[in-house]
Amino acid sequence: MEDLPGPLLLDILARLSDSADVARCRVASRAINSLAPEIRSVHLYCSHLRYAKSRSPLTRSSITPFKHVFCKLLSALHLVERVYLGIDKPLRLVSYDDVEDEDDDLFLTDVNFLRAWLPDVCPHLKSISISDFWVQSCWRRTDMLSLISSYLFFLAVQVLNLSS
Repeated sequence: MEDLPGPLLLDILARLSDSADVARCRVASRAINSLAPEIRSVHLYCSHLRYAKSRSPLTRSSITPFKHVFCKLLSALHLVERVYLGIDKPLRLVSYDDVEDEDDDLFLTDVNFLRAWLPDVCPHLKSISISDFWVQSCWRRTDMLSLISSYLFFLAVQVLNLSS
């Protein structure tokens, strides 16, 4: 891996379907680690195992909150064009009756969470996909679409002002 050209390594990394895999590759290779900030997309999904560990009394304290992991990952990238954020398919099968807590770590369309990172990526953003954990979001209201629209409108006005 260390001898492959940088553009080829970036192309390989860009094809990984989960940013957690990129993080694992960074640990294994200095070349990948040095190129990782150039990746332009984030694909991060919370797995059922991660969710279960974050709820277990035995492992809860050692699990970094999912939203924090995502924000840290974004902050390490220079330019972000695509964001895919959500939950893994097995979590979609968890019913409301199976959950006893009122946590909101997987309420990913929370406006306060979006405000923490969206302004930084919005100037170059081409695609965004966010899927909440229904159990944590079904009773919570979100203004995600209006927030994204307002950031994009603000950027459009800035571009128009610069070109005038």
